Amino acid sequence: MQRYLIVIVCVLSVIMGAGFMTQGAGETLVDDSASQRVATQAGGGHAAPTKAPRTTSPTSPTASPTTTTSAPQTTPAPSTTSSPSSTAAPTTSTPAETTTGAPPRTDGYFTTRAVGSYSALPTGTQCAQTITRSSWEPRPENTAQNHTMPDAQAVHASFAERPRGSSYDFRWDQWLLPRVDGQFTGTTDEIIQWAACKWGISDNLLRAQAVRESTWYQGLHFSDGQCYWNRGCGDAFGSATAASTTYCTAVGRAGHDYQRDTNSTVGAYPYTPTTGLCPKTFSIIGVMAWDDPAWQAPGTPYLDNQNGTFPFARDSTAFALDYEASFLRGCYEGWIGWLGPAGDMDGCVGAWYSGDWHTTAADGYIARVQGELTNHTWLTANFADGKGNQYKCDAVKGCPQ
Repeated sequence: MQRYLIVIVCVLSVIMGAGFMTQGAGETLVDDSASQRVATQAGGGHAAPTKAPRTTSPTSPTASPTTTTSAPQTTPAPSTTSSPSSTAAPTTSTPAETTTGAPPRTDGYFTTRAVGSYSALPTGTQCAQTITRSSWEPRPENTAQNHTMPDAQAVHASFAERPRGSSYDFRWDQWLLPRVDGQFTGTTDEIIQWAACKWGISDNLLRAQAVRESTWYQGLHFSDGQCYWNRGCGDAFGSATAASTTYCTAVGRAGHDYQRDTNSTVGAYPYTPTTGLCPKTFSIIGVMAWDDPAWQAPGTPYLDNQNGTFPFARDSTAFALDYEASFLRGCYEGWIGWLGPAGDMDGCVGAWYSGDWHTTAADGYIARVQGELTNHTWLTANFADGKGNQYKCDAVKGCPQ
């Protein structure tokens, strides 16, 4: 299971039956929570997919109206000398003046830019000044992660230690990943807009994917640190192995050891926590942190069997969406060797989920996302009513936060 990314600017029209990401076309997506992810942008230098198909499918959420408000920032040049930090450094920024408290327009604000337009994409700073601001926030539980920006040098160092290599176009390592930095804070929808603007992706497409992935929860968790499955974490290992133990142990050094959790009665892990078992994916958009050593064979496995996105994707909503949108842009440009030709956004959306091109699993995910797009789930009456609709409280652990 793994994940990918990409996104940028324009006005979106939702057209049923049309593909997810063609310039000027509308998109419709359904919710596929984190438990269905594939390994995101992990593989480098080898033909094996960077994402492995997920073993579980996410739950569909009830949607509610959304508003856009957040300000992006420019991404600093990648650093190859600094070592990645284990946690994202929280940074609070003052959002631009709020002009409305309304949810986003049904047709969104940005459309997917054409293949080849990557060189003309706006910067994060420019997008911060372009998005439509609003105080509308259906997921107040995301507040801490929405106002956390990772150390950009640590992000770039983490990617530099894990180059994608020859399975990707050279621009993936030299241009695309160095542009990912998560340097923006705002409301959940403002961050979605920012990522879409920055990478030239439809903002409605990102909204629909986030519904499928997590019902817009960046990292719902109980007070003891256990994450609420499919609400910001997911994708279980079939069994503990030496490789999964290396991965989970490293994950556990960054703020919380998921191997030591005790299971809840709601939002529970689909396994009994133990050594070598922990979530593979994190965030509102299901970013895969795990990288199977087999995906790098016969080359050297990535450090800690991670693809460089953790803990940034868990701790920062902006980083997670920045990364996923970047994957969509790079895939749409045709820069992933084992996937299909450029210009098929549907294929890229499916690859984010399955790691492969228009397989049964990929096409199923595409259809579910398309359904969320058609329904505008994030604007439905029950979407913002998280407690009871999107999550439940545990008799012992209380309500997640």
